[in-house]
Amino acid sequence: MDVLIYALPVIALIAGAFLLYSLFPAAFPPFLHHAPRPNQGVIKQDWVATGRIDFAAQITKIKTNPGDMDQPTEFKLLVEERRIVESIAGNENLEVQWRLATLREAKAVVTQYHKYLSDNSLIKTVPDETPSLPPPVTTKDNPSDDAPAVKRQPEEDWGR
Repeated sequence: MDVLIYALPVIALIAGAFLLYSLFPAAFPPFLHHAPRPNQGVIKQDWVATGRIDFAAQITKIKTNPGDMDQPTEFKLLVEERRIVESIAGNENLEVQWRLATLREAKAVVTQYHKYLSDNSLIKTVPDETPSLPPPVTTKDNPSDDAPAVKRQPEEDWGR
């Protein structure tokens, strides 16, 4: 019976605190959530590209319709980077991140791809055909004997 006398108010207090927190959560964040602290380690080597690349696309389209794998879509070129950070305890930690590529990096990838295609004779060329040109037109400054004469309108009539 003595346990019940002490346990009931504790249970009521816990239930009241839970109810107060669920009804007024804006009052508690300053006490419950700590501000994110910046990395306290020492950067021994800043971000360096590893040379690895990848492409990212919206996978939801492909998952819903597998036939879309052959359809053109938008891709994003990703570049892997790494850095070395020494923790407060003196341990070296390797951090890896993927980021969007810069225009210079994207051009380097395309250049290497084109070089690979040309080195391995994989570029498909369209046969050169002589395009059909329209017949020459006679102008006031350059008359041609082969073309019929074309009557030109005065410049004042061009605005009509």
